[in-house]
Amino acid sequence: NDEFRGGFMLCFLDNGIGMDPDEAGEVIHFGKSTKRAADSPLIGQYGNGLKSGSMRIGNDFILFTKKGNTMSCILISRTFCEKEGVDKVIVPLPSWHVITKEPSTTDLGKFSLETAIIYKYSPFKTEFDVMHQFDKITGTSGTLIVIYNLKLNDDGEPELDVDTDHSDILLTGMRMRGLQPERYSFRAYTAILYIVPRMRILIQGRKVQTKQLFLSLYRPRKYIYTSKQFKVRVEREVKESEQATKIAEEKMQEAKIQVREVEQMGDDSLEAKSRIKLALSKLAASQRVADQRKKLHDEKKRVLKVPHKLCFIFGVNIQKRNMDGMFVYNSNRLIKMYERTGGAFVNCLTQSCRGVVGTVDVPYGMMEPTHNKQDFANAKEYNNLLKVMDKFLLQYWKDLGIVQMGIVKFWNEFGYLSANWDLSPSDGLQYKRRRAAEVHVTLQCDLCLKWRTLPSNIEMDDTELPDIWVCYLSPQAEQNRCHAPEQLPHIPLGSLVKESGLSYEKQELLEKSIQRQQEKVNALQLQKSFPIKPLANKPA
Repeated sequence: NDEFRGGFMLCFLDNGIGMDPDEAGEVIHFGKSTKRAADSPLIGQYGNGLKSGSMRIGNDFILFTKKGNTMSCILISRTFCEKEGVDKVIVPLPSWHVITKEPSTTDLGKFSLETAIIYKYSPFKTEFDVMHQFDKITGTSGTLIVIYNLKLNDDGEPELDVDTDHSDILLTGMRMRGLQPERYSFRAYTAILYIVPRMRILIQGRKVQTKQLFLSLYRPRKYIYTSKQFKVRVEREVKESEQATKIAEEKMQEAKIQVREVEQMGDDSLEAKSRIKLALSKLAASQRVADQRKKLHDEKKRVLKVPHKLCFIFGVNIQKRNMDGMFVYNSNRLIKMYERTGGAFVNCLTQSCRGVVGTVDVPYGMMEPTHNKQDFANAKEYNNLLKVMDKFLLQYWKDLGIVQMGIVKFWNEFGYLSANWDLSPSDGLQYKRRRAAEVHVTLQCDLCLKWRTLPSNIEMDDTELPDIWVCYLSPQAEQNRCHAPEQLPHIPLGSLVKESGLSYEKQELLEKSIQRQQEKVNALQLQKSFPIKPLANKPA
């Protein structure tokens, strides 16, 4: 759409539970979600950065949502505020009945004003255009978000590139900088956005091959970590609930005083009895609130004493060994990726722990992410988490036993024949078969959304996977029906072994020995690549 900055709009459509007018009104508040609950399976319960994300990539966005018998629309527009000289945020939020398409409010003046703003400052200039957007939500519920007037780079080009790859959305100019694909490709990023994907994602009309990252690794192993650390968020919630309880109890005491004052008047009139009834009603309500606040406070204090359990899963990326590091999720949603944990990745010459990918899903109640879901709110706690992961990563490396068999020999078996760490593995048939045989192929059914495991001897990569795959296509009889339970590969459980000082010294000597041997191998390979020619004798 050339009418808007950037030349195109971004449209996000889902068939989720949608929102009614009251729930849509809550969207306006940053960091708030009506889906949040301790046992909620809903994807958006912790937010996906609607406001912060939308306003980061565009000046304006309009939202259409359908739920029950109502349809609602929200416009958040910087353009409107700037052009009208509005010094506070005004958010039009009209709603309609699904069947009659009539306004769902009796305040028709306000409704007319809100729709007039939408017709003027959104891409949809008439009532017909707006209703057509609701028609795109084909089910009984869902949401459509349109972001427009997109941000531009300093050279005037859009930040987002939709022309280079028509099946993807890329960050302009970032593809050639040697970054991991997930840092510039929306398709690659959404493939690992959820640690256990339970939804279908389509970009530019083509399905994203989502994956459970830890199931795409060689010899994955999980480790359980129990700790009483990471209490900053819970401690804050305890203080907040304590303050809320105190306020509720004060209001209850005030209600008691009001009841006594009314009763002491000694008036038997109907009006006096009515005042007593009202005072008693307020006392009962304040008592219920105080009891609820105290119960919540007691629960928060109980949670504070309960140690947290985290599950670290490590594996070797034999498909792309230079794509290594830690992937930290928060309540199923990716927050940080390709993180270096410290000691395990400092010495690249030894190649110790290189090629290893680690994952962990941190509960929201344990560590809180920032609004844009790209970092954690408490940097100190996050750094402590990485230090803990570093210890378990070193343990996993020892459990693998790669050092004993030889790191170079290990990688050679999978087709990594060069000392250049960043080079891709060999495409030789024996190496492709070796890599394919060691990593299971897991696919998600497009109907039931369950995950199925294909035989490990099938040679298949992401480019060969079908856009549509359903359970009955599985060659395994026990998994070729949607009602069959998931049977994912077993991941063995490891444990952290605390070593003595002597064993640590031995490990240090071993790593130094490996480093010397690796330096010799690198020198020999360099000599083969650039042989030293003897000087020819010059004629007299």
